[in-house]
Amino acid sequence: MPKHAAADRARPPASRRNVREEIYNAALASFERHGVRRTLMEDVAREAGVSRPAIYYYFPDKDALVLEVIVRQVREIHRQIRERIQVEDGLPAMIEASLTTIRLSTENQYIQLLTQPDTAGLTARLAESDIVMGLQRELWYPLLEAARERGELRTDRDFDDIIRWITFLEFSLISSGKAFGYATDDECREVLSGYLVPALAPHGAAKPPERRP
Repeated sequence: MPKHAAADRARPPASRRNVREEIYNAALASFERHGVRRTLMEDVAREAGVSRPAIYYYFPDKDALVLEVIVRQVREIHRQIRERIQVEDGLPAMIEASLTTIRLSTENQYIQLLTQPDTAGLTARLAESDIVMGLQRELWYPLLEAARERGELRTDRDFDDIIRWITFLEFSLISSGKAFGYATDDECREVLSGYLVPALAPHGAAKPPERRP
């Protein structure tokens, strides 16, 4: 009996399997093995033990698979950020949220794969998708509103523009920070305080926020 036939018989019926979850986990394994850019849908199907049509039923293309990985990793990072910051702290809380995003992302093997030079363009494009921007708004809008109420945030830019600035700076530090000498928390904090704070603060009020203990 062919090996794959025996393996198929050993698997539970599709009705008792979470096929979408199996495909997602297979995508993670394939990205680790081949890299994101070189992974083919055939690789994921083989890893998951399903047919290619089954993958396309849940994910219409590889971009959709990559987006699923991005969304899940972003949700987990945001969950951890919410446990660590106080929204009412305003701009200092924003700096801490951004710093935490950078730290957790550099420790996350899948985000590291997604920000490799051969994949960074795709990841940046998908980060502009409606679902990722929705997650960003859920995290950042309360922080931005608190900072604006405290008079720490400029009023001539809408929140989505500011979120894109923050995302750009975070993405740059995650993907290239180490190469430019910004690897530690203190080094990343210096960048955020030196460039993000002046960009966000009202004119004449660009003093970096006090560092939280």
